[in-house]
Amino acid sequence: MVFGNNILEQRNYQIRLLLEEKLQHNKSVMNCMADAIFWVKPDAQFVYANDAACSLVKYSRQELLSMTMHDIKPDFSLEVWSKHWRSIKQQGYLYFESLYQTQEGEKLLVEITITYLEYNSQEYGCILIRHISQRQQASIVLQKVNQVLECKVQQLLAELKDVNQQLCREKVLRQQVETALEQEKLFTEHRAHFFSMVSHELRTPLNIISLSTSLLKRHLHRWTEEKKLQYLQRLQTAVEQVSQLMDEIFINGKAEVGKLKFEPKPLNPIQFCRDILTQMNLHESNATYSNFGKVDNAVALQHTVTLINQDDSIVCLDKKLLEPILKNLLSNAVKYSPSGGTIDLVVSRQDGKVIFQIKDRGIGISIADRQRLFKPFHRGANVVEIPGNGLGLALVKKLVDLHGGQINVISDVGVGTTFTVALPLS
Repeated sequence: MVFGNNILEQRNYQIRLLLEEKLQHNKSVMNCMADAIFWVKPDAQFVYANDAACSLVKYSRQELLSMTMHDIKPDFSLEVWSKHWRSIKQQGYLYFESLYQTQEGEKLLVEITITYLEYNSQEYGCILIRHISQRQQASIVLQKVNQVLECKVQQLLAELKDVNQQLCREKVLRQQVETALEQEKLFTEHRAHFFSMVSHELRTPLNIISLSTSLLKRHLHRWTEEKKLQYLQRLQTAVEQVSQLMDEIFINGKAEVGKLKFEPKPLNPIQFCRDILTQMNLHESNATYSNFGKVDNAVALQHTVTLINQDDSIVCLDKKLLEPILKNLLSNAVKYSPSGGTIDLVVSRQDGKVIFQIKDRGIGISIADRQRLFKPFHRGANVVEIPGNGLGLALVKKLVDLHGGQINVISDVGVGTTFTVALPLS
């Protein structure tokens, strides 16, 4: 039995030696560390301090082993330490930051980590103290550097924004200049085309006027009355052509510069259409009736124009704008229809609008030409030698727009064309 106890004691002694060796090894490792390390008992008595700890508190290791934490930090009273020790045992560690004043009066900001340990049935607290003053100063410097960099970035962004805005302004200005130049180019082309067209359109009726006047003077006493009337009719027709062209140019010019105003007044659309037919020498003939309304027939030279009345109530429209609309559409219908053809002028009301439809059985308009039908100076490819200036439909579109209305066209080449003008009732 004694032999057995001796063996047990010998084993415990060997274990203690191993632990002592391990502790000594750990101490040698801790002595090499840059951070201050203390070992304390539960009563705050120092049992170990590495070289960095001695350097921090300015005490030797022997002096420290006879001291408590209260000796080097007076505000660390036994009551305060007891409270901390309970937290250390419960959590296993405790971390906090503190301001430490050295013997020379230097104040250091440190972070303190206390870890709970058990060694050889004894309780210890391992205290690691690390300077954070330098780290805090580095953080402050880094923060200032970041602030400077942030200001620089903001300044660069502001400069970049200014440059970008300047580029945008220059881009807009350049686009505006290009658009002015393009418009000037188009205006110059239109003006040249316009003068060429006017010169051409005026030359034909003026030649007729000049020739007819000369022949009448020369043969006035020898010609029959019938032949004189024939040349007088030519003179009248030529004068009407010149007058119509000048009217179109005048009205189109006023519309272009925005001086043509919409001024609606009450009028009877059927009577107004009759007046238009009369002005165009489309004289009314005997009246007949259809299933949908009153029908008036009028004959213009070799064309038959039928006025179909589906509603003759009073409406408010601008007659000075409506007149060139109907005259142009009727004139085109007559011009591009074969001799002996029939033209329908239908007047109706629908959805708060007055509707004018002009339908012919003429040469029609191709799909390609319909794309540019209302552009100034544009004429269809199939008009051949039929005279015209390309201003009429462009003017009609402007006048319809002034009414706030719409104009649509349905056409088949070789079959005929129907223009529909819908004007809102004021």
